[in-house]
Amino acid sequence: MKYTYDNKISYADYKALRDSVGWREVSERQFDIGVKNTQYTVVAKENGKTIAMGKAIGDGGYYWNISDLVVLPEHQGKGLGREINERLLKLINDSAESGEYVVIHLASAKGKEPFYEKFGFKPRPFDNYGAGMSLVYIKE
Repeated sequence: MKYTYDNKISYADYKALRDSVGWREVSERQFDIGVKNTQYTVVAKENGKTIAMGKAIGDGGYYWNISDLVVLPEHQGKGLGREINERLLKLINDSAESGEYVVIHLASAKGKEPFYEKFGFKPRPFDNYGAGMSLVYIKE
């Protein structure tokens, strides 16, 4: 298969990707703000149709978070997630100067941890890092 990659995604395509894997819906307003504040987005397309994506957000210096790495179920297992993650990691790496370090966090979907371990990510806790934590709430 021939895939193309760019950094453009519409709300409809973003929503379709999230829906395809059962993730909670994000409003179009939140999407617009998120896209504007995302440093790097990698979108995979096949014949012009969006089939996968991933984002890198952070402070632009040393702290990053990989998020929204999602592949349509019918396209999983074809190396798209690996390619997108590699591209994001390269963009982050290229943002640093020689001798600088960066910290990259992510919240893996349950059961997908082995995928990220192949890239060197470690489950927490390890060494002097405690367990990762999250807070999710719905504003009333």
